[in-house]
Amino acid sequence: VDGFRLDAARHLIEEGQNQENTEATHAWWRDFKTVYKAANPEALAVGEIWTNNYAVNDYLQGDELDMAFDFELAKAILDNVRRYDGRGMGGDMKRSFELFPAGSYATFITNHDQERVMSTFLGSTEKAATAGSILLTGPGVPFIYYGEEIGMSGTKPDELIRTPMQWSAEASAGFTNGRPWESVNQDYTTVNVALEMEDPNSLLSHYRTLIHLRNNHAALRVGEYVQVRADQNQVLAFLRISQEETILVLINLGAKDINEYSLELQRSLLS
Repeated sequence: VDGFRLDAARHLIEEGQNQENTEATHAWWRDFKTVYKAANPEALAVGEIWTNNYAVNDYLQGDELDMAFDFELAKAILDNVRRYDGRGMGGDMKRSFELFPAGSYATFITNHDQERVMSTFLGSTEKAATAGSILLTGPGVPFIYYGEEIGMSGTKPDELIRTPMQWSAEASAGFTNGRPWESVNQDYTTVNVALEMEDPNSLLSHYRTLIHLRNNHAALRVGEYVQVRADQNQVLAFLRISQEETILVLINLGAKDINEYSLELQRSLLS
């Protein structure tokens, strides 16, 4: 196998009344790493550790998990996009970048246990696109929950946020020729891959453009993160700096166009 996504990784072994982050749990993950790396040095283990980032960081010091999901940053993306707070978003990204070892934290927006992005934003494609822009230009290793890139909707219970992928407007959304275990969303005829592939302004096209940019620019994948201060609070501004290039990222989290703004950089890694 290429790797493992490890659910509830902090709850592995209990010690008395302590049910999370026990020393026995940490010891087990250290042993586990030696085994899977011996079998395949390129194998990757990413943990779901849904707690504060300081506790998450204990698993990422080189001898346990390769990577863990950044739940605090995921919540920050949703919250800051909702309140149009670009400056706050920049600070949240800075905290994660400075806390975690390079390449060790997995960024995302929502997952299979949370209400979908489009439902959280009450159907706003603009907000969903903004959140995707933050995810795919910022530091960390981005993960995309299936359907997020086309704007699938879904709220609790869990079955309704895990409905079949909407590939087309055909029967069962093109997911199967049979009967799916869960019924497809009713909007599958207007929200699907086939339709959005043909629309250059669709959410899927936006995601595809961002993914190509990230793949083609080392700075967006592995570059340093330097927060830039904008005089307009709605503007998220930061630098991504690698040995090959420097990229200035500007994202407007506001509801209106911004034509005039200024930027201030207190420190720079540029030579």
